[in-house]
Amino acid sequence: MVSLLVGLSISGALVGLIVALGKISGGHFNPLITVSQWLAGERSTLCTIAYVAGQVTGGICGVLIANAVGVAAVPSTVENVPSVPLLVSEVVASAGLMTVVFGCARSSRWETGPFAVGGWLLAAIIATPSASYANPAVALAAIFAKGPVALSSATGFQYVAAQIVGMILAIAVNRLAFAGLRDRQEANAEESQHEVSR
Repeated sequence: MVSLLVGLSISGALVGLIVALGKISGGHFNPLITVSQWLAGERSTLCTIAYVAGQVTGGICGVLIANAVGVAAVPSTVENVPSVPLLVSEVVASAGLMTVVFGCARSSRWETGPFAVGGWLLAAIIATPSASYANPAVALAAIFAKGPVALSSATGFQYVAAQIVGMILAIAVNRLAFAGLRDRQEANAEESQHEVSR
């Protein structure tokens, strides 16, 4: 029951934030997405550093506020050192989340993205043994948390490593999955330029 309530509150809050701030910042709260864009040449190095610093700082501030208002009433059940299933769970949760984000970003209907991300996150929180942190800013902030989302420092850093593996897998899978779409878009762009130059 706690897992469902935590999942609903986190995914609901994330959907609200993406809808409210998506047109300003792109709704970027996850360093994995930001770094993926940098690797693809879609974001400058300075912008990437600023976003990642903001994401991690925001996560830590959020945890400190949650601690202050008593969200930590439920005790933590997370192991001090993560098991292999927990690390694999973070790889899967991160790769799945990024696949949803990349797929929605390529969609012509931007407004579906926040709800798809929230839906994936809710399902992953409930279904994965790690409860789907799937975000380095969240995993690092959870080191400072109390209650059901708290992580030991060993677990937090190992989750971040697993999430980076998930990011690499998602980039590879999405390059394959969307290769045909990219080729069609490039062909359409060339055709449009041909028509303009006539």
